Amino acid sequence: MNNSAIEIGISFSGAAGRQFGKNVYTTMIPYKSIEKFLVVFPEVQRKVNNVRVKEIAEYVLKGVNNRNYCFFSAVTATCRGEIQYDEQSKLVTIDINSVLSINDGQHRIEGIKMALKNMRQIVKKAKSNEEKLSLTQKLEYLESMTIPVLIFESMDESYEQQLFHDLNKLAKTPTKSISLKFDNNDPYTIMAKELSKENDSLSKFGVETEKTQLRENNPNLMLLSTLRNTISYMLSGSDNDKTDALTFDNYDDMKVTVNNIFNEIFEALPSDCNDRTKYIIGTAVTVQGIGKYINHILNNDNIVNYKDYIAGLKNINWRHENKMWNGYGGSYDSEKKRFVFSGTGGGINGVRNALIENNRPVSPVPTK
Repeated sequence: MNNSAIEIGISFSGAAGRQFGKNVYTTMIPYKSIEKFLVVFPEVQRKVNNVRVKEIAEYVLKGVNNRNYCFFSAVTATCRGEIQYDEQSKLVTIDINSVLSINDGQHRIEGIKMALKNMRQIVKKAKSNEEKLSLTQKLEYLESMTIPVLIFESMDESYEQQLFHDLNKLAKTPTKSISLKFDNNDPYTIMAKELSKENDSLSKFGVETEKTQLRENNPNLMLLSTLRNTISYMLSGSDNDKTDALTFDNYDDMKVTVNNIFNEIFEALPSDCNDRTKYIIGTAVTVQGIGKYINHILNNDNIVNYKDYIAGLKNINWRHENKMWNGYGGSYDSEKKRFVFSGTGGGINGVRNALIENNRPVSPVPTK
């Protein structure tokens, strides 16, 4: 290991080893030290995706504000400057003038930096001493959080470029359904996972938690991601709830409501609604469109009893060949003998609009 003395540096607990003839160090770096050491050099990295950075920053701040778990995998970097390891104290020391060139994890680091910046701005805007104290404690909590970093020593630019290439080539992103299966921060995902097992109809017709799409021979009615989005459409009118229609504070009450709504929906749908050869119900677009329609009737001041409108779904002809669907986000494909939606967003809105214009309550109901 590098035994040269570092006059001024910052030390972190860690470990050391060798890989392909290079010294390698692992350590945990506090968020407050990220801005000092971890840097993106364009010649060894791709262009930063600002949208992704913003999403990560929001994830970090949401974790701080809600005290949720907030996990990041290790960042890989190469040290441009002096670094050393002390075997006795188990400390990795980085020279104050050194920087760590990020080879993998730039969006994680830039997202954390943005979260820190945003949190500091929020503290400055505090309107009272009490609010400022509370926000300052959150900022300190955020700054003390750590991220694991794997540091390679003494690698030139060509090696850094190869390291970036190999790390990204070998990485494999899990499917969306698998990612959701292990997500315990999003209340919509949690509710989808719970209801997929607890709701009798969802359990009966099946929710696929591994695949990215449902093939013809898959007996499940929908993907876990479809169920999650359907619940979000029901409660917020969108698959990305920005109104906090569902929170952990109102979770239990909302879960009872959503569970009952699914019971009423499946009571109205055909008993073999998971037969995708017969009905459009087996498409993700249709299921989510029904969810968006539910949101419409729940928030329509002229509708007194929304349950009558859900019950009215039993009178809808859900078959592919039903000409009613033409013009509502898709058309009938005579060769495939299927109704095909032209796009996800247009199809979801099309199903909602079709139900608004064609669905009727099971019996006349008074209006306000």
